[in-house]
Amino acid sequence: MHIAPPAPASALTGLADARERMDSAAHNLANASTEPFSPLRPDGTQGAPGTLDPALEIVGTMQATVLYGANLRVIRAEDEMRASVVDVLA
Repeated sequence: MHIAPPAPASALTGLADARERMDSAAHNLANASTEPFSPLRPDGTQGAPGTLDPALEIVGTMQATVLYGANLRVIRAEDEMRASVVDVLA
């Protein structure tokens, strides 16, 4: 039987993923005018030179912001649940 990892562990992984997405998008946008430029992908690989789409990179930064906030809310909710359990047991 496979049991899902605890919510905070999944949220921390999600935070790291959002950070990598934001870092690669920021790097790509900052270096877009250099020649020849190969855009970075969030997984660390590089795209072909000349394939950068600035609009997609901007959308990527927006997605990373939303993902970051959602994962922080998961951690906050778990913290509040633990506090409630402590209050009940006290």
